[in-house]
Amino acid sequence: MSPVSLAIGIQVIVVYAAPLRLFLRPFTELPDIPGGLNTQTLMLTMFSIAHALYVLGWRNTLVFFTLSAVISWAFEQAGVTAGVIYGSYHYTDELGLKVGAVPLLIPLAWFMMIYPSYVIANLIVDAKPTGSQGGFRHLIALAAVSAIVVTAWDLLIDPVLSNLPRPMWVWEQGGPYFGVPIQNYVGWLLTTFTIYLTYRLYERRFKPQPTIPVTTTVAAMPLVAYGLMMLGTMTAGGPNALMVIGPIVMGIPLLLAARQLRNHHQRMM
Repeated sequence: MSPVSLAIGIQVIVVYAAPLRLFLRPFTELPDIPGGLNTQTLMLTMFSIAHALYVLGWRNTLVFFTLSAVISWAFEQAGVTAGVIYGSYHYTDELGLKVGAVPLLIPLAWFMMIYPSYVIANLIVDAKPTGSQGGFRHLIALAAVSAIVVTAWDLLIDPVLSNLPRPMWVWEQGGPYFGVPIQNYVGWLLTTFTIYLTYRLYERRFKPQPTIPVTTTVAAMPLVAYGLMMLGTMTAGGPNALMVIGPIVMGIPLLLAARQLRNHHQRMM
């Protein structure tokens, strides 16, 4: 099975899991995917890896994933043990095996969102799905936009997963944003900016090596994944205000990227 076929198959399953299954719940109860959120996170991580293999090549994908996993784990470990990055919090046992104080699933989940947001930021800034070209200032701009795009997702997911009957993590002192401290979002921006800038400095020298030319359809797949995560989180039973916040904070960058992709497609025709 090719990476693209795998990515398409995963997206079909994710559409079923959320939002389709949640949307149809008032009318009929469809079977859930075994493993719940943990399984869906692993599947979406597999999607990001499979798609990256196709459009970046195996070497750049390995570097991107490794940087994302190592840097995010280091920031999370410091955050949990010292409370200096995201605020005072701790993970419960809901996410399974831990490495230090951080569940093993968490570094995977970072790449799950970091990769689609990388594609979206590239489209917004440079009107193409991959690549890190230009001078250092331009790389900083790309990294900053990427960090904002991925942090927008946490404006939805954190109020949901930290307020479940069995929460995934617990904020020790709460915060003004549905119980989440504002420092958390500063920490997200810092973490993801560090990952993106580090990888983009590498990518500027070692350009992506796609398996075949990246078509508009393939380039659109991370946008679909980002949109599915937005819809799935909005319908996951969190605060009602997220139904308004979601289309603004995640919908705007998604629409900007989609518009740039459409323009890119028209120029290529």
